[in-house]
Amino acid sequence: MLGLRQKKGPGEDKTSIPLPLKFLPAKTITLITRVIVTLRIDEIKDDLRKDEGLSLKVYKCPAGKRTIGYGWNIEANPLPKFIEFYLAQHGEITLEMAEYLLDLSLTIAIESAKKCIPTKTWKALSLNQRAVVVEMIFNMGVGTFLTFKRFRQALNEGKLGDAVAELKDSDWYRGATNARARKLIKKFMTEG
Repeated sequence: MLGLRQKKGPGEDKTSIPLPLKFLPAKTITLITRVIVTLRIDEIKDDLRKDEGLSLKVYKCPAGKRTIGYGWNIEANPLPKFIEFYLAQHGEITLEMAEYLLDLSLTIAIESAKKCIPTKTWKALSLNQRAVVVEMIFNMGVGTFLTFKRFRQALNEGKLGDAVAELKDSDWYRGATNARARKLIKKFMTEG
């Protein structure tokens, strides 16, 4: 688990990375720092924990996929070997393993978001808007997110009202995750 934490001090964000930094390549440290500065990781993780819920045992998600932890789709993303082994032995994973999978999923979602959204557009988005893109990718996967072509086009053109309209005019908004979609749209429109 990365264990990244942001600590707010008086008037500023302070970030601590409780890792043995001397063992990480400089490129990795730079990436971790850049991600923390451009997103509020702890807030996103808290939202994902609430929205996804936690199951230490395998369950079927609303889409019918075998899932564990905070929404880790085992069918699309095989478990790391050490977690797979532990699950086979014990029939469940530990909270620490679920947190590890959350960190891993979030890292993948952030990197995917940065690949799906041009850099100039990404930089123009507020922290809340970036968080919404990341949470959407976390929830639906990058493949499904890429089907939101008009949403992404509106973002690229800086037409945030049109982007919201495109989200509202989607199966995602009308579907089973409607409460989540409404919450994310509200967050997208909120400054921050």
